[in-house]
Amino acid sequence: MGNQKILEDNKIGKVKCWEVFKCKKTECPAYMSKNLWCWLISGTCCRDEIQGEFLEKMEKCLECEIFKMNMDITAMKETAGIVYEQFKEFRRMVDEKNKAKENLQKKLIEYEKLSALGRLTANVAHEIRNPITVIGGLTERLKKSVSPGTKEEEYLELISLEAKKLEEILRDVLIFTNKPFFQREEQDINKIVDKSLDLYEDACKSCSISVYKILGDVPQIYVDKRQVKEAINNLISNAIDAMPDGGTLTIATNVDSLKGKNFVTVKVTDTGVGISKENLLVIYEPFFTTKIAKKEIGLGLSITRKIVEGHGGFIKVDSSVGKGSTFSLFFPYRAK
Repeated sequence: MGNQKILEDNKIGKVKCWEVFKCKKTECPAYMSKNLWCWLISGTCCRDEIQGEFLEKMEKCLECEIFKMNMDITAMKETAGIVYEQFKEFRRMVDEKNKAKENLQKKLIEYEKLSALGRLTANVAHEIRNPITVIGGLTERLKKSVSPGTKEEEYLELISLEAKKLEEILRDVLIFTNKPFFQREEQDINKIVDKSLDLYEDACKSCSISVYKILGDVPQIYVDKRQVKEAINNLISNAIDAMPDGGTLTIATNVDSLKGKNFVTVKVTDTGVGISKENLLVIYEPFFTTKIAKKEIGLGLSITRKIVEGHGGFIKVDSSVGKGSTFSLFFPYRAK
């Protein structure tokens, strides 16, 4: 068949691969067909059996004589570009999903480890608690039988103080490892803040720390008074420790609204040393602490977050090294 005939057929869209190349492959689905064109256009077999992914095969087909005769090459290149961009976006989405899946699997494994560690820690804490209680009780009894001002009284007083410290540590460990039980009642958060500040009044004076209260007109909320007081105490204690050379401690209460939800907030701000970006990523992890000198076990912020989240709220922190920190507790409430 002559080229003139091919060109005339091309004008009305009838060019066939077996016509152009005078193909004799009778096994090809396109052979002698009046309806099938090249594989890319019609889905028939490729004469060169091109391998590879769709985009790789398309690049080769753009140079094919049959393809050029049957398709607008400029339009096809534009289409190929669009398809290529869509293909890249699809691959990016697949990669992100795979990465998210891997991260989720890692978190599940970590959660299982922490869960097992939590159960073990709780069991050990329960076992240790009884002998510590006995030591503390017997120490108090022995203190009554020794003469005042003696070395024996000094030693017994030291044992008693250390036993109480161990009891407090075990209490914190048990709070962290066990599911908290909240006895919720309608409470005035401003009164809870006042009582917490009263507890640390002497500590603030001894450290040359000025205290400012900005207590707003906030509604009462249903919380566990004892647990919330402990959360606020932890923040005040941390603020005092962050200002060894003195400074300003400010506690403010207010109402806030985020994403359509109402919150009563408690913000504790210090002008202390601040927290580095690296430490901000791990401050809520159990047993993390920067208080090496005081030999604390680093459960304060972990417990505080657990208490607030147990009430359906959350905790936020804003800090700059050398300028201080602000910890904000958000407790949800329903507007009347």
